[in-house]
Amino acid sequence: MNTFKKLIIAGAFSYLLPLTSHLFASVQAQNASDLKWSAICSGKMSAEWYGSDEAKTIADNVISGQKTNGGWMKNIEWHKLTASELKAQQNARSEHSCLDNAATTMEMRFLAKVYQKTQIEKYKESFTKALNMIFKAEKGCGGWSQYWPLDGNGAYRDYITFNDDLMTNVMRLLQEIAAGKGDFANMADDAAKQHCQKSVEHAIDVILKCQVDDNGTKAAWCAQHDTIKFQPAVGRPHELPSISGSESASLLSYLMTIENPSEELQQAIHSAVAWLDAHKIEGKAVEDFTNANGESDRCVINKAGSAVWGRFIQLGGETGRKTYESFFNMLKSRGKSRSYTTGGKTYTYSEYEIASKSYNPEKEYQPIFAIYDDNLQHLYYRFLYSYEDAEDSIDWKGCPIVTSLNAKRRVNYQFMGSWPLNVIKNEYPAWKKRIEQQNASQGYKTYALSGETNTSSSSSEYGFKGDIKITNGNSKGYANGKSSTVKYSANVIYTVQLPTGMKIDKVDFYGYDNYDVDAYISHFNGTDFGATDYVFPAKNGDDMTYVNHTLEAATPIENSFSFKLGSKQCCLIITLYEKDSSAAITLPIATNDAEAPVYNLHGMRVGSRTKGLYIQNNKKIFIR
Repeated sequence: MNTFKKLIIAGAFSYLLPLTSHLFASVQAQNASDLKWSAICSGKMSAEWYGSDEAKTIADNVISGQKTNGGWMKNIEWHKLTASELKAQQNARSEHSCLDNAATTMEMRFLAKVYQKTQIEKYKESFTKALNMIFKAEKGCGGWSQYWPLDGNGAYRDYITFNDDLMTNVMRLLQEIAAGKGDFANMADDAAKQHCQKSVEHAIDVILKCQVDDNGTKAAWCAQHDTIKFQPAVGRPHELPSISGSESASLLSYLMTIENPSEELQQAIHSAVAWLDAHKIEGKAVEDFTNANGESDRCVINKAGSAVWGRFIQLGGETGRKTYESFFNMLKSRGKSRSYTTGGKTYTYSEYEIASKSYNPEKEYQPIFAIYDDNLQHLYYRFLYSYEDAEDSIDWKGCPIVTSLNAKRRVNYQFMGSWPLNVIKNEYPAWKKRIEQQNASQGYKTYALSGETNTSSSSSEYGFKGDIKITNGNSKGYANGKSSTVKYSANVIYTVQLPTGMKIDKVDFYGYDNYDVDAYISHFNGTDFGATDYVFPAKNGDDMTYVNHTLEAATPIENSFSFKLGSKQCCLIITLYEKDSSAAITLPIATNDAEAPVYNLHGMRVGSRTKGLYIQNNKKIFIR
């Protein structure tokens, strides 16, 4: 007799645990010089390499170029510097530190890896110096800017910065340091770990404050926000106040990794996803091509099932009016002018008039563009509304003016993209299901075996939080799929090893088939299943269907259990459910008192009973 019963079958949505970029690679590079610095820092070399002489030499160079205030400058390929380039970095140590483009956080990750392999104290000391810089750079309201120390002149580099994932890069790093696992074991003392956790919580608070109020509806986020009213703020001259399709998508992916999110955070995620979904340009995608002039170029094409958003989406209604009025007044008070000479005539503009006269309120919620080029300063802060080539025009001063981006700017900057598409189609439904399951799983302790909770891996054993391990006899190495899933090969027996004392009552398999043929659970803890019982539907091109199957044990599982997939590889998050005895209470003994209270397992009074009857909602149910 089958000792398991199917609880949930092929739900199109399920939960997603954290989406962080868990940094493992199944194929290790042979030479560091073949890789970018970001890849070196994220662990793409073999684990042993980080204890090598080459790694130590690079780490020494990193330390020698560390800013006196604790961090590093961005876009430095530390493993490829010439002697003169390294000397230039050493001579610039008194300059400010940078957090943009993953600067400083990357170097800290690299130093942590080298320290774990070498235990050489100077690498840990350099790491600690950088961590203290991040603590100092944290704003009073929460969050971080591009540089530390700040410019202090009201420039965009002093704003709360989501651009290029600055905030999320810092927050992920701090969370990992606070956890003290893997590369960050023994890298920080308890006080520093607590500081990391508080900094993350403070940053989440300011993220909620920055969420744009679009005429009474909570929308998404701009690439940067001011620190007083938390309103969308201008960045560089081509980064206009707006809602950012790109930065909002990245921010949502991160926020959906937060365990036990508050009700306020849950609502922020719900509303931001709904706003982005409502403002998509449906049936479109961005495609690279070579244009008639032989240039690399981009265009928007028709593509069923796809959608695009602007990197900058113009605000509308009263919110838009107030935001842009504030922006124009800022430019007006700054009082800068820009000149351009063409056809023997020079045209001079104030930044205020460039922005205010080019802004069209009737273009609300459409993508907006601008050009940042020192040779074309009359285009600074000028609102453009055409992505692809459009006819030039004559502006109010009689100057010939472009009305669209050109190939160079389309290719060099992502003004249009499908960034929120995966969030809306896959990540959000999975997160939403996780929250629903979290609310429904009261009375259970849950243990998720995912890319986020993975703590170690080898060719035959994967470790997860809670001292849970998965082994296999086929030397199948660990690898991540999308949405924090883990790849499991077909026709391989995987054994989930439980710590002493753990008793599992049910197991949830959530994820997708990684191939174009249906896959299924063929075996679970001694029971075999057919190809139509627990199916993961075939992937259609790049589109996969996330489903979850939950199996419940007739008696609690102890020590270990095994499972096997049939047909094809699947990418899964496996969640173990253990009844939480601490949540249960002893029911009162039946008495003649008809009002004797009855409680559920969470200590909530749910009715009354008498002589062995449980009475709730006017229905009589025998207590067993």
